Amino acid sequence: MNHKYKALYAQLVESYYQGDFEGTFSKILEEAEEPEKIKEVLAVLCGVEIDQADTEFNYTQKIIHGLTQNNVRQKIVQKVSSCNTDCEKVDGKSKCQSVCPLDAIVRDLNSNEKWIDDSLCLNCGRCVEVCEKGNYLDTQQFLPLAEILRSKQKVFAIVAPAIAGQFGSEVTLDQLREAFLKLGFTDMVEVALAADILSLKEAIEFNEHVKKEGDFMITSCCCPMWVAALRKVYHEFITEVSPSVSPMIAMARILKSLDQDAKVVFVGPCVAKKAEAKEKDLAGDVDYVLTFQELEIIFESLHINPEKLTGVPTVDYASKGGRMYGRTGGVSSAVWDIVEQIFPEKRELFQAVQVDGMRECKALLDELREGKIKASFIEGMGCKGGCVGGPKAIVDKDTGREAVEKMAVDSAVKIPVHSEVLLNMLKKIGVEDVKDLKHGNEMFERSFQ
Repeated sequence: MNHKYKALYAQLVESYYQGDFEGTFSKILEEAEEPEKIKEVLAVLCGVEIDQADTEFNYTQKIIHGLTQNNVRQKIVQKVSSCNTDCEKVDGKSKCQSVCPLDAIVRDLNSNEKWIDDSLCLNCGRCVEVCEKGNYLDTQQFLPLAEILRSKQKVFAIVAPAIAGQFGSEVTLDQLREAFLKLGFTDMVEVALAADILSLKEAIEFNEHVKKEGDFMITSCCCPMWVAALRKVYHEFITEVSPSVSPMIAMARILKSLDQDAKVVFVGPCVAKKAEAKEKDLAGDVDYVLTFQELEIIFESLHINPEKLTGVPTVDYASKGGRMYGRTGGVSSAVWDIVEQIFPEKRELFQAVQVDGMRECKALLDELREGKIKASFIEGMGCKGGCVGGPKAIVDKDTGREAVEKMAVDSAVKIPVHSEVLLNMLKKIGVEDVKDLKHGNEMFERSFQ
């Protein structure tokens, strides 16, 4: 988030919890040098969809109504202010255009204004991070969620594997669990558990799909930008893509199958996950998405310091492979570990290739079109380094990668088939044998056609 919006967001969060939101919001409007411009920014920070209002008072009331009625804003990445003059150019493009993976930021030749072409936008959030003037912003979803947390409903935080090391090098999952409980969540669950299930699923699919040299399979796990590129630009490969939902969606579906009243909040480094949660065939699985940077501001605003907490212990249930999903190559290594163990006859056919960064992903898929790729298992991650390099990570990607690898290696469970927690949970949702995870299990599948 741009530095000039961080303090504003923290102010809104703190005032909401202290019961002085209306007064604080009105004061911000009164003191704004450009009231009309700040209104759009505030609506995005509050995360709600509202109509135009004729007065500041009516605008404030509509924001409050939107929060209490849970009228969550649908658009994810948007321009919140005009910028018809060029900022620093990179290869003849403005900064925002230079980082856009599918050239979705277009310039109007008459006004010189830039706008986002939604048909191409991946909602990756790179423009948000690179624009020093704060002309782009992604919708924040915590304030609508805060109303639900305060009502004591069942709300589960499901955290991405990349959370390792983000809130301090020595902060444990147990400490983070306590921090979420203090915010009002019912509990915290590692998405790595669902990643374990999908690793099993994709290993089974690899066994069925790759029969001989020259066959290949494309993983659909983790990255919504990778999936979006395949669907929008490289759709001829869809038949080779595993029809799996992401670990985020899988974990949400599991929790809701066990408790239909539960609300699920994904926490990770990725803006594009906010858009994934709203896709038509997935809508309703994940109720809200928070990023690590948002959560950092929330913790600070509410004086919650995970480093100083004792922690609420839990059993180790996620495997080394599931936790490795947080970095490039994690999916490939997790699937390989399972193929090696339960499909040893396919060892010689398993040859993985991984790339990270959208330019690299596109280059790989272009080479695949040209028949230059010989791998049998193809993995792409939209951010450099994988999820640890996401636009809303707190620490740099190398530090994040080290933390993810340490957390993975420290896991008591080395491969998913050795996890009693996972096997028992699968039975609770009607999966008696791991081989029942192959094509046809609706909980863990979606169509990319």
